[in-house]
Amino acid sequence: MLPVHAAGRWILGICLCFLNCLMSAIGFIMQRRAHLVEKEQQALALDGVTMDGRISPKPLLYVGIFMYILAAVPDVVAYMLVPQVVCSTVACFRLVVLTVFAHLFLQERIHSREILGMALCTLGTAACVVFGPRPDDFSAAMAGEFHHSQVAVYLVMGLSILAILLVVEHLEALPWCRSCVSENVYAFALPMATGLAYALEKVFNTEIGFLKPPERMPLGLFDHPHWAGMVVAIGALGLLDFYLNLRGAKRMPVQAFAPLAFALGTSLQYFQSIAVFGELQHLSPINAKLSVLGASMSLLGALTIKPPRFWLLGRELVHDDEIDKPEKKGRARQGDDCGIGGGALDIELSSDYTE
Repeated sequence: MLPVHAAGRWILGICLCFLNCLMSAIGFIMQRRAHLVEKEQQALALDGVTMDGRISPKPLLYVGIFMYILAAVPDVVAYMLVPQVVCSTVACFRLVVLTVFAHLFLQERIHSREILGMALCTLGTAACVVFGPRPDDFSAAMAGEFHHSQVAVYLVMGLSILAILLVVEHLEALPWCRSCVSENVYAFALPMATGLAYALEKVFNTEIGFLKPPERMPLGLFDHPHWAGMVVAIGALGLLDFYLNLRGAKRMPVQAFAPLAFALGTSLQYFQSIAVFGELQHLSPINAKLSVLGASMSLLGALTIKPPRFWLLGRELVHDDEIDKPEKKGRARQGDDCGIGGGALDIELSSDYTE
């Protein structure tokens, strides 16, 4: 049984994880709804239809953006209180919340694939929360040292790889250098850098939860530059992740970029949880296996809801009718086999995976 202090941290952390899912999903749905209303109003205006007293969707858009940004606060605090494998698994559950909200408030259809993904993600998240590691060892380290000695080695390796990926991604600024890199490597560089930047940010985020904060804030930051440096690192990697997501939205189809970056970032967090922080080492063998199984099911469910379109990698622009072309061909073949003619095309759920 957890000590009262550890149990309190656990309950608070889990609540913050789900609060982040709820706030970010609501913020995204509000933004999506505002864009849909704006497009509808523009279409009516082109048809010459006047709408007296119509309400501008801009306030809804701004509130949605604010809500989405504000959702980062409980996310950051949750990683300081709850083991990383649990936080990252609950983050996958956000796709379930988005899917349900999109169906309820945007009238987007849910198909068998989404239902399967939602079931896998829900069961996996529940298994990881119930059987996963608990924060039973939160004896704070000094503010001038890492609580886990292997973190420094991992960060050096991770930041070095991130630097290489950033160089590869920006080689286009030197046209004579881009031919030195394979097109396949270049296509994966941006989502890999995005996922790695987010995962490394969460290393600092988790580690700082084990450190004793300096007293007499903010003047105490000068007495403990190591702790202050970790705060700066969290902010810097967060801004880098934001920049890479903006670059990805500009340079790659979101149906390929967002799911791939999400899958890489979440997989790296699972690795960090097990290999760097050793969060499963104090669990019984059965609980450890159920935790890994639950985390894997949650990630698989999220990717089933919104699978990455690998055939779109390396392309900057794509027409809407090309996004689901392989799936549409498969449905068409099934329809031919059953003697069924044309029908309404399925509408895919529009959702994202970024923080």
